[in-house]
Amino acid sequence: MGSTGRPSVPARIKELSGTIRKDRTREGVQFEQITIVPKPESWLDYKAKKYFNNICELLISIKLLDSGNVQLVTLMAQEFARYEKAQREIKKSGEVIEVGDKGYQQPSPWVAISNQAQKNYRDIATLFGMDPMSRQKIGPVKKEDKDPFDELNKKYE
Repeated sequence: MGSTGRPSVPARIKELSGTIRKDRTREGVQFEQITIVPKPESWLDYKAKKYFNNICELLISIKLLDSGNVQLVTLMAQEFARYEKAQREIKKSGEVIEVGDKGYQQPSPWVAISNQAQKNYRDIATLFGMDPMSRQKIGPVKKEDKDPFDELNKKYE
């Protein structure tokens, strides 16, 4: 039985967007924040490892990478690598292939692989606020506050 209504937004996202209310939040599982790009899984191909490192660096820079979501980043990187491979195959063989002696045409299986990989990637990216709609929900990344002592010194210089 599915839940009805709008899906709940994680407290971390509410905190980043400035809409968190202590009376409406529940204490969730806290994971260790990651500040150094972890080693990618050995089963990832070369391209996926490259994407994994890029995505991790991006998420570390906005303090969204923790030990609980590294696996999601792994899946996200693999899906993007799969999408890229499918696009290369489509470019090489075309979107339509001929089957049988009579030249019956059907869509290339790479089109379906590409579409599914793209959907999977978008679904995971949404969890991290990497699309325009979810980024609006999160809001801009808050920059570190300036040191009040430095501000005071500037005032009296």
